[in-house]
Amino acid sequence: MPEQDNANGLFDVGDPLIAAVNKFLTPRPSPLTPRDEDLLRQGTGLDLACGLAASSWGEGPTVLLAHGWNSRRTHWGAFINALVAAGFRAVAADAPAHGDSPGSQTNVFEYSQALVRVGEELGPLAGVIGHSFGAGAVAIALHRGLKADRAALISGPASMVSVIEGWGRHHQITEPEIPTFVRLVERAVGTSIESLDVPRFAVGMTHPVLVVHDQGDEDIPVEDGLAVAAAWPGARALITQRYGHRRILLAKEVLSEVVAFLK
Repeated sequence: MPEQDNANGLFDVGDPLIAAVNKFLTPRPSPLTPRDEDLLRQGTGLDLACGLAASSWGEGPTVLLAHGWNSRRTHWGAFINALVAAGFRAVAADAPAHGDSPGSQTNVFEYSQALVRVGEELGPLAGVIGHSFGAGAVAIALHRGLKADRAALISGPASMVSVIEGWGRHHQITEPEIPTFVRLVERAVGTSIESLDVPRFAVGMTHPVLVVHDQGDEDIPVEDGLAVAAAWPGARALITQRYGHRRILLAKEVLSEVVAFLK
């Protein structure tokens, strides 16, 4: 009998598709830089019951920050400073298997469940901000019970199926194998991948949301942000033109628009 290779029930029998699924679910480490360490010293570490590593900065209404794939909570430095200056308490948590949080593999559904638990621990949230992978997790978390007055989704995906398919093609999975790859990821995640597509459930959402996306995003196309904004009732959209996928978190116009929206 083959041995299970992880708790999700996949079997390691030397199948390249299984190896690809494991790679897809495994983030790269993001070592602390001196700037990261300095930001952590300025904040207060939180002991969350859910086990995620988290820190807070400032005083006032709480805003939760959810970072992207291969990132960590200290990569929110510009937003943390802007939120504190505006009178908010900024709380950032390392996603499962990221930064200082435990685990070796994770997925957007697990991240969303963790965000719901963090929200329950922190009490009422004035706002929640997600970037990329974190934006998808925030949207799913709001759909599944995360309580927050407002949300900002920055550079987030619309279709999780498309994310998986795109990753597979980029990693030389053949077109006939793509559907099997998607279903293997679904088996590992433990829920329907189609049910995680944001426009599918956004039509029933009532949270005020600001969707931010750059036209030159090299990782997640701007069409994804536009699709989320179009499906989410009452959504506002901020489409920028020169920041790409990562520098958008440092853009002054994005910082000011998101903070003003949360206020």
